Amino acid sequence: MRRHSAVLDGRSTAFVALAALAGFPALIAAAFGQSPSSDRAQPDTPPAPPRTVATAIQIANLPLGVVTFPNGKAMNLTVALGSAAFRHPKDPPGRLWLMTDRGPSIPCVDAKRMIGIEPEQACPADRNGRIYPLAGFVPSIYAVDIGQDQVARINVFVPFKGKSGRPVSGRPNAAGGNGRAEGIFATDGRALPPDPSGIDPEAFIRLQDGSYWVAEEFGPSLLEVAPDGTVRRRLVPSNAAADFKDADYEIVPNLPPIMRQKGQNRGFEGLAVSPDEKFLYVMMQSPLANPDVQVLQTSRNVRLWKIERETGAIAGQFFYQLDMPAAFRADREGRERSQQDVHVSEIVALRPDRLLILERIDKTSRLFIVALDEANRVPPEFDSAEMNPSLEALSGETLALRGLKPLPKILILDTDSVPGLPAKIEGVAVMAPDELILVNDNDFGIDGVRTQMFRVTLPAPVLR
Repeated sequence: MRRHSAVLDGRSTAFVALAALAGFPALIAAAFGQSPSSDRAQPDTPPAPPRTVATAIQIANLPLGVVTFPNGKAMNLTVALGSAAFRHPKDPPGRLWLMTDRGPSIPCVDAKRMIGIEPEQACPADRNGRIYPLAGFVPSIYAVDIGQDQVARINVFVPFKGKSGRPVSGRPNAAGGNGRAEGIFATDGRALPPDPSGIDPEAFIRLQDGSYWVAEEFGPSLLEVAPDGTVRRRLVPSNAAADFKDADYEIVPNLPPIMRQKGQNRGFEGLAVSPDEKFLYVMMQSPLANPDVQVLQTSRNVRLWKIERETGAIAGQFFYQLDMPAAFRADREGRERSQQDVHVSEIVALRPDRLLILERIDKTSRLFIVALDEANRVPPEFDSAEMNPSLEALSGETLALRGLKPLPKILILDTDSVPGLPAKIEGVAVMAPDELILVNDNDFGIDGVRTQMFRVTLPAPVLR
């Protein structure tokens, strides 16, 4: 079994500040190799600062079969379990819940690189669409149990289905971001029909009664799901109900219409639940395309909503400011990165209004703790598409002049400092105050990537 560990290079000061916030004076002293009440002489060589340790967990890559394209190119696909992860405080020891997204898909613009077919041939009607190698794939939730042998065994399988009992596919609905439909194609270039019930799940939580809430990015929308995977209702933006008129479950158009201003494939990516299960916290992957895509490409301001779970009423709106691309060191090797490459991949509620947020590009992931506060609320007038300038268009001093403050962030983990962790981490679950499980999204093995899972032990119990 491999164990990967690394000193938090250059961040012992950050660790001390974090320990102070968490109330660990002994840890502060330990960070400098000192005993709080000792008068003994200190050694000349300072001790190493506390370490973050990552331990690999073995997990099976479930086969989906081989798909062959018209030119003979074959892909050996596997289930991508790591689109999201969740652990309930009352789950049995070692239990972890995982979820897939919509299923394997290939951007048409990447068709030449990935399957050796020109985009115009692979997607004749829309080269900005996507190829679906398994158009009937059903997004699903799994449960794994991690044993003392560091093996995660899959024990529960919950596919999503409509009220009729028919499976729910991962094909998009009639419209996508800003009301524009996404073209979808079979492996032979045939256009595929949209699915009014289709979902692209990107985050979820499980309640004590065994039911789920799922955040997905087509709508974007929130789904209440029964323990057996039946979608009970889907909350969508109030101006998007027509896109789901033939859905196989109840549609509730009560979310703010501004949510529909998301960019293509840039909808909800994070979902968390308060410990008392009264509130959901939902977060966009990226800034809204508000008023246009050019703003999305340069903005750092991502919206986060606190929602009453029972009623769907908005209890508060906040904004989170993404790091700049330069902070993601491994992703800068060999290529230049832009602001639109940075996005949110997961959120976890540590306690009421205290969240763990994962932001990443590809190779580098950075995890922050934020606390929601009245001073960081976004006024309701910014929910209007006519607001000029929009929240997404503001930065620096212009934010301050409007009385807007981004949520303060405390960095607790930068994966550049922990050798061996995979790229594209999307699943995060808190197992203990000093322990996380991280899971990558392997994109169904399209590029030959395997699902990887790691237990990460932090040097201080700050996850509470």
